Amino acid sequence: MDPTILWAIILIAIGAALIILELFIPSGGLIGAASIACFIGATYLGYQAGNTAGLVTLCMSVVVIGIMIYLALKIWPHTPMGKNAIPTGEDPAGAVTKPLQHLMGLRGVSKSTLMPNGRIEINGKSYDAVSPGTIIEEGVLIEVLSIESNRILVSRVDQADPQPPTIDNASDTIEFSTFEDDLEQSLGD
Repeated sequence: MDPTILWAIILIAIGAALIILELFIPSGGLIGAASIACFIGATYLGYQAGNTAGLVTLCMSVVVIGIMIYLALKIWPHTPMGKNAIPTGEDPAGAVTKPLQHLMGLRGVSKSTLMPNGRIEINGKSYDAVSPGTIIEEGVLIEVLSIESNRILVSRVDQADPQPPTIDNASDTIEFSTFEDDLEQSLGD
């Protein structure tokens, strides 16, 4: 066997291995580029051995690339990296909201001024909360009206108020600021 054809076959095998490796190691495309270089080199060496050998090497490269990509995509979703990269059917907002649902209707105290964001304390635990567009001073009795995504909507409550306040369709009438906005503002100061 001609050594150039042997080297072409070795380069095709290395290129195939690099395709698989590209899916498992985040390299920004460097491993994929090396794989393409191997296939181009194999094709070049094949044509150095003759036109027929070059055409066979080119066809082998194309077939191997197709097979390796197919196999890699079949295997990759079952790897830890693939599982993290592919979105699941779970609602990410629901995953945040569920642990906070027990706060609905509970009363606590504002630990900072809510303008409309701030800190509250309920049953000895501190939480970030949002008021419905009104300023709530520090130390005021509050009640949790709703939980939306990771936002706890609270309202001021008078000490003698036996009936908890309600808000109809809070998501349509209230504009919330976000934690990221507060963070950017505090970092900008």
